[in-house]
Amino acid sequence: MKKILLFVSCFLFALTSCEIDNYEGPDASIHGSILDEQTGELVGSDMENGNAIKVREHGFTNATDQTWYITNTGEYRNNMVFAATYDVRFENGNFYPFEVKDFVVKSGDNVYDFKVIPYIRVKSPKVEKNGNVITATFSLEAGKQEVKLKEIQLFAFSDMWVGNNVKLTLNGGTDKQVFSPSTAINSADIYTLSIDLGQNADVLKYSKNYYFRIGALADVSGVGTVRHNYAPVVVIKL
Repeated sequence: MKKILLFVSCFLFALTSCEIDNYEGPDASIHGSILDEQTGELVGSDMENGNAIKVREHGFTNATDQTWYITNTGEYRNNMVFAATYDVRFENGNFYPFEVKDFVVKSGDNVYDFKVIPYIRVKSPKVEKNGNVITATFSLEAGKQEVKLKEIQLFAFSDMWVGNNVKLTLNGGTDKQVFSPSTAINSADIYTLSIDLGQNADVLKYSKNYYFRIGALADVSGVGTVRHNYAPVVVIKL
């Protein structure tokens, strides 16, 4: 009798295990871009601790947030998604937060671009090497009239992930400007930042490609954490 009970117990355990293992995995993928609704340009951010898409799947009593990560170029891809209906949130980024209710992901591949209003647009950016100095010139445009400018910076790093969270510590103090108090943004103003290569010979010491990126940090009330807006990455061989 004990042997029979043991056999039945083992059989039920095996059956339960098979049922768990037979749950279907993700059956969809999704990819697309984060685009400025006015210009149609990609809205880049930081790769590390930058913009992200928060999604919550319908059909669960205690559903928790999932995260679809966005690259520093402003593109996203997730190849392991369940076909389902989601609520999608954008918050704590470099554009105005918003939510998309009842967002449907179908089985198979899905392509969807989200249109956003960035806090700041970096206009006419130029980063070039003049003699022993890297110089950046640009203008700025506010996404809405209420946006003020907190700081601007020319970031440098050894690869394409350059930004506020992935950068070299530079000497000289001409690579960054802080506005205290924050200032109104006038699109007619031209800004200049620079990196003296002589003062940073111990930092930019190898003959190789370096990656530079202009960033601007907005001051906006009531929107959560505000992250830098960026111009595209520029590669310069030193």
